[in-house]
Amino acid sequence: MGDIIEHGENGGPQVIRVGESGSQLSIKVYQDVYHQVTGRTEKIRKRYSNNILVDFSEIEQLHHKIMQLCDVHNIVARNEIISVFHNKERKEQFTSFERFAKYNANATSPCVNLVLQYNFSIIPAGLDRPQEYVVSIRLTSRVAMLQEIESDAPPFMRGRVFGYIASNTAEVSVEYADYVIARGFLEAFDEWIDGCKSEPDIKWLSFLQRWSHLCPPALRFAAALSIIIGALEAAGTIFSTTQSPLMVARFFIIFSGAFYLITSLASAVGRVIEDSIDNFFVISYLKLNKGDSNLVDDFKTRKRKVVLKFIFGCLMTVALRVISSKISSLI
Repeated sequence: MGDIIEHGENGGPQVIRVGESGSQLSIKVYQDVYHQVTGRTEKIRKRYSNNILVDFSEIEQLHHKIMQLCDVHNIVARNEIISVFHNKERKEQFTSFERFAKYNANATSPCVNLVLQYNFSIIPAGLDRPQEYVVSIRLTSRVAMLQEIESDAPPFMRGRVFGYIASNTAEVSVEYADYVIARGFLEAFDEWIDGCKSEPDIKWLSFLQRWSHLCPPALRFAAALSIIIGALEAAGTIFSTTQSPLMVARFFIIFSGAFYLITSLASAVGRVIEDSIDNFFVISYLKLNKGDSNLVDDFKTRKRKVVLKFIFGCLMTVALRVISSKISSLI
């Protein structure tokens, strides 16, 4: 920040040159400014999992809320940085919201995160020295995050794990000296979140996803139980009277073959139902360019396919129950 220190004439106070113009400041003033700017501050953070649907108009409304809140305070200096993070770790950065408004909406690379950082120097009422505040807002596109995770994740990772990773869709943090002022920024963001377009939560979905891993063993157990009950009923008829060895062998062949086939099919159907439950995500996105629009359309199509897959699994479960009954009659 400064590079040369000189002694004033007649043993006067030391001075330092700062900036490109070489302006001179006394060491005392320089130290006061340094401690004022870099002094310790507190930090508060809040995260959200709302299924927000964000386009440029929503971001513009958020920016207006922050600016309206600034009108309440005596702000002596401010700046802002808007960063757009695309997939494959590509980043664009804008030094003002006006520059961000000219963002290329024809881009085909989806946006994963949008970070808005506001730096304020505020003189609170009753004080004569400014305080530094940093408001950072991070918005995350769940659909873009899921696409990025799925493209990089190993095959053994399941959809339920992806949902946990991509659960947070928004975050706000405020570095502050006065909590009352910081609380105003948090409340403004809360108000924006509540008024933002969003998808409603499916309350029972999280419960199903928590226990979806039990679908394969549960269906396998139910199928095995059905075959065993049918075999016991048939055994009472077959072994109540003297039967030929061929009849007895036929009983054991049909029972063992049906038990293996039906339980294996039931386990496979259970995995189909489990996958459909785990891969059903409530959409939340940032829609800033054509790549985002295409990705949102793809995920809507994917949701329909997941629903059809779940219905297919349920129909196959009923079909297996009917087949089990038919096999029991053959025994």
